[in-house]
Amino acid sequence: MIFSKTNVLPATSSGTWLSAGRRQEILIDLREGLFRACALAFAGFFVYRGVYHLVLDPTRLNVLLLTISETLTFTWLLLSRRPLVRDWNPVTVVVSLVASFGASLIELEPGTAIAPLFIAAPLQFLALWVVIWGKMSLGRSFAILPANRGVVTGGAYRFVRHPIYAGYLTGHVLYLLSSFSFYNMAVYSFITVFQLHRLMREEALLAQTPEYKDYMSRVRYRLFYGVF
Repeated sequence: MIFSKTNVLPATSSGTWLSAGRRQEILIDLREGLFRACALAFAGFFVYRGVYHLVLDPTRLNVLLLTISETLTFTWLLLSRRPLVRDWNPVTVVVSLVASFGASLIELEPGTAIAPLFIAAPLQFLALWVVIWGKMSLGRSFAILPANRGVVTGGAYRFVRHPIYAGYLTGHVLYLLSSFSFYNMAVYSFITVFQLHRLMREEALLAQTPEYKDYMSRVRYRLFYGVF
């Protein structure tokens, strides 16, 4: 028995099995899935290393706080919704991944304590809470790449435009002070430069909307109130 194409599968109005719009949606979904898988692999690797070192020495509170921070990034990334607009520039993708998960390259062996752990760890804990507050304020609008998932202006975002980045930066400095090495200083320096690049790309993308332009005029500082 012979079947024509129309008897087997219905063609779309354009005469193809998938419309151009549908093919584009599939490609976007595949790209989004691949990106999230790579990001989660970075985060999962660091969490594994953190847990390993904590099993060896449970008193290392600075490593515990770093591990919790990366676990939260892992969780929020899984729960985040797809953006309205995302910056897929290849340079931005690499910069954003390094800025977000470059901490997986940090050496977790005990280093030189410039600041004693009993001082650095409580401050690092407060920095982690700034990160948590910022992510709770964002809800499912959290993103690794610069993206527009809607403009958030409440919660931690009433005081600075990037409270999560501020919390990360502060936590990194405090960990470095409690376990210093020149290698870790170099890694954190690269992370900070890349984080600032991502911040500027994110603002350039969001500033295309009137809502964010108005928000920038009301909240002047990016990271630290009264400083920058």
